[in-house]
Amino acid sequence: MSYALADLVQLLVTERGEAIHLHDREAPVLELHGILHRVEGPPLEAGDTQTMFRSFAPKKEFQAVAQDGLAVFEHVFGYPNFFRVMAFREDDSLRLELRRIL
Repeated sequence: MSYALADLVQLLVTERGEAIHLHDREAPVLELHGILHRVEGPPLEAGDTQTMFRSFAPKKEFQAVAQDGLAVFEHVFGYPNFFRVMAFREDDSLRLELRRIL
């Protein structure tokens, strides 16, 4: 895996951004002041998004994505960084959006 989720969250918080968008075979995208910015670096590899999701998602939410293709829940990535997580299946892979709750 070429990116650590903790580093992406920290970058977003430092930049006072709104969201992180993650999808396999694409570089992460940060939403900063309403504008999408692709992170300069390699794309995520196949399965990276699911690995990241598995690292923090409650079992119930992980199963919801597997069964229904969608999960939405709130998660704290180090106080006070609250996020609404949207995970959904798309094109045989997982897409994640982590949106800061301010």
